[in-house]
Order: sequence, then C-alpha cells, then structure tokens
Amino acid sequence: MKNNVISERVVFMSLSKIEKNCPICGKDNNCKHGQGSCWCENVKVSKRVLDMVPEDKKGKACICRDCIEKYN
Repeated sequence: MKNNVISERVVFMSLSKIEKNCPICGKDNNCKHGQGSCWCENVKVSKRVLDMVPEDKKGKACICRDCIEKYN
C-alpha cells in the first residue's frame, strides 16, 4: 500500500481558518495548525482516506488521528 500514500501532512498550511472537526467522523481533530507543532506533522495518509473526505471539506479540515488509524 505504500504506493497509495500521497500526503505526509494532513494540515493544509494555506488556510487562514482551520475547522476543528474531522471531515470524516465529525469529532474534534485536535489540529494545532499555527500553534506550534501538530501531531499530524509526520503522519502519512493514504489516498483511500483522503478520498473519504467530502468535496466541500477538502482543503478545509484536518482528518483526526482516530480516522487515520482506523481507515489508513
């Protein structure tokens, strides 16, 4: 599955306002964007998981650790 890994970060650095809820499950994503280092900085996310994000949330919300671990 290494070929499906397309993102090393879940945080979208160009955003001025980060949504605090995971776009997959709706729970708090614990995003620390702009507040120092974030838990997701070294996380690899598969294309399969990224494809689960609804179109209207792509590039606007970080996926939570639970969803990454569950679906990655």
